Amino acid sequence: TMQTVEVVILGKKYRLRSEDPEKLQQYATYLNNTLDEITAKYGLVDAKDTLTLAGMILTEQLFHLTEDSEHLKKEIDKLHSKISSFFKDFDTR
Repeated sequence: TMQTVEVVILGKKYRLRSEDPEKLQQYATYLNNTLDEITAKYGLVDAKDTLTLAGMILTEQLFHLTEDSEHLKKEIDKLHSKISSFFKDFDTR
């Protein structure tokens, strides 16, 4: 069931609905940590600039993870084919 959860991002409170409030809090904490790191690293003051840069960084991470996932799926398919081939050869002996 959906629950209302209050999270704070860049000092502003948001009330969101989620089936997993603990995960939502983890996401908010991760986002806040990312925003704090960006603010410190680049000396940004404007929240819009910080959020824009965070969006680009997180999007890049998402694309890398998606590419890694696709690569792993292909490797698993190759292994599955090899295993299937092995057992076919084994059965014919």
